[in-house]
Parts: sequence; structure tokens; C-alpha cells
Amino acid sequence: MAAEIIYTLKKKLPKSSFLKLRKIYNTLLERLHPRITEDEFRNLLTSELGIKSGSVVFIHSSVDKMFLGFSYLDILPMLREIVGSEGTLIFPCSHIKIRAEEYLENPEAVFDVKHSVTVRGILPEIARQEDDAFRSLHPTNSVVAIGKLARELTIHHHETIYPCGEKSPFFEITRYNGLIVGLGISVDRLSFVHSVEDVMKEEFPVRTRLDKKYECKVIDNNNNRLTVLTLVASRDIGHRNVKKFVRKYIKEDVCRLFRYKGVSFFSADSKKLFDIMTSLAREGKTIYSV
Repeated sequence: MAAEIIYTLKKKLPKSSFLKLRKIYNTLLERLHPRITEDEFRNLLTSELGIKSGSVVFIHSSVDKMFLGFSYLDILPMLREIVGSEGTLIFPCSHIKIRAEEYLENPEAVFDVKHSVTVRGILPEIARQEDDAFRSLHPTNSVVAIGKLARELTIHHHETIYPCGEKSPFFEITRYNGLIVGLGISVDRLSFVHSVEDVMKEEFPVRTRLDKKYECKVIDNNNNRLTVLTLVASRDIGHRNVKKFVRKYIKEDVCRLFRYKGVSFFSADSKKLFDIMTSLAREGKTIYSV
């Protein structure tokens, strides 16, 4: 109900008024909301979300919405401890705040893999700064990975014009039965769904990419300059409802959504979800048609 009210206010109020009201609401929520303890959070990661030793995990997160009773600085060490030396953690790490084509049309745009700060949240930014982190060179959909398969999952991302295609970490995790989790957010932020579109290409029933190939200057970890080609998303992909699609077509053992102390979480089996979404797309059932 609260989300529906916020959405209505966003449509009806001037932007400045809406942002001021949202800030007041979030401050009150922060003060009144019950806290998740460190032990509870660890149990959520392992027992509820299914993260274990050796897991390959793609993590979407919103630290501000988790209402933690301990420091957010403890999250990444906890995750690293759980997956261990055989596991891999992956985070979205894009640095772009505006639409991709607006960014790429700027001749001064440069993606510096070592220094471009991500806008995908606190946790991905902390991960980006880890000494053993590998960040993919894709200029619009970069990810950062830590762990055993970090380099392997990110090294070829920039070699494809499809940001979420076969050479991207979004798809590559399916080869390792990767897990996708949401911490403090629900599946409406599940970027993995676009992997099905990019892998199916013209076979996908909805046109989700513009035809134009954009160029972007990229500086890699060795300060080499290269030019990367990419497609960008069509504006039409804004007309989607991932949560409704999941609840309508996806069984809980494939993608589970739940709330704990009022905080949203989700966990999805990447391989099973990809296969089911591909089959549904061939029937014309997509996140754009529910």
C-alpha cells in the first residue's frame, strides 16, 4: 500500500516537493523500523536466500532499505566468509545516472574501470574498491566480481554489443548454477531478466534494443584506451512488470520473494529462471505482457 501511495504522489507532485516528502518519510521510517540483527542477517543469507560455501552469487542491494542493527561495512566480509575461497560474489557496477544513449552521445564520455564510481549502491562501491576485485569493461552495464571466478566471469563482457548477452556476467552465471539475490529490494530490480532478451535477440517477441551501435571510450586497469561498441535499451522496456511476471509464471523454488521485518528479499536460481523465461518468451509471455 505504501509503495502505491508513493507512486501516486510521484506522478502528481512537482519533483522538488516529492523528493522533500520522500526524505521526510524515509527519515521517519528509519527511526521507527525494527532492526535486523547481525545473527538474523546471516541466517537470512544462508537459510533463507541459500548462499553457501562455493556459491556464485549475483547480488542486488539497497543498504538504506535493510534497516540493519549493525554496520553495513560488515556485509561484504560476511558474504565473503560464507561463500569462502571457492565462491564468487558479483555486483552491478554501472557508473551511469542517465539513459545510456544520452551518456554515449557525449563525445567526452569515458569509462575508467579503475576510477569511475558506481551509482548502484554502497555495497557494489565497497566491492569495487577491494584489492582482488575484477570489474568488467562494458561501458553501460559494468559489473564487479570478487572470488574464484571473478576474472573469468568479467573478462569478455566488453566483447559483445549485447550488454546482457552470452559473454556477459549476467548470462555467464547460468553456466555455474549461479544464484541471484536481492537484499533490501524486490525483483523489480532484477537486471538478469534482460539476459533472456539479449541471448534470444530477434527471436524475443519484444524489441528491447535500439538498432544503433554506440561507441564509448574505455580505460582499462592498465591505463590502455580502447573503444567498446554496445547497443542500448529501447525506452519501451520501461513498460514492464517483473514482480507480476514472477508471481504469475515462476514457481517459488525457482524465484522466491519474501519480506522479513518489512524488508524485501528475493532469491533466484539463474539457470532455471533463464530456461523458464526463454520458454515463456517463445509463447509470447514476457515481463512486458503481463
